[in-house]
Amino acid sequence: MDDELTAKAAGTQVDRVTQLQDSIDEQCRMLFSSLHYLHKKAGMVQVAPEIPVTQQNEGADSADEFSLRTRDIATDICRQAKKIDALIESLPGVAVSEREQEEDFARLSAENEAATNELREASARAQAMLKSLTESLRTIADNAGQA
Repeated sequence: MDDELTAKAAGTQVDRVTQLQDSIDEQCRMLFSSLHYLHKKAGMVQVAPEIPVTQQNEGADSADEFSLRTRDIATDICRQAKKIDALIESLPGVAVSEREQEEDFARLSAENEAATNELREASARAQAMLKSLTESLRTIADNAGQA
């Protein structure tokens, strides 16, 4: 029963790391897309009276639409950043002392050692069974040939 709980907990940790990686990838895509949008859809605005706007951006959104979209983009990026923060906080070891992490590592190392020993023993038993089965089949084949 404890093995099942440990396996589930380990799986959950891996899932969280994968979710974190996916969330960071998603935020990178969002940032790239937002920069692309800002570059392609921003209208030309006169920032100084002595420097006139000489060329308009043909594909620019209206000022209201641009303002609305940039607000939406900023909201989405902030929401994604909060999701990433929550995933980081949920990772094991973030709120755990170094000593506790070392104890967990030692425990997991001992469990791994025990599992490795079990695997070796099972492999040895399987090899012995295979040898016994091979000998039995050989004896059967030899006896069948004599009959």
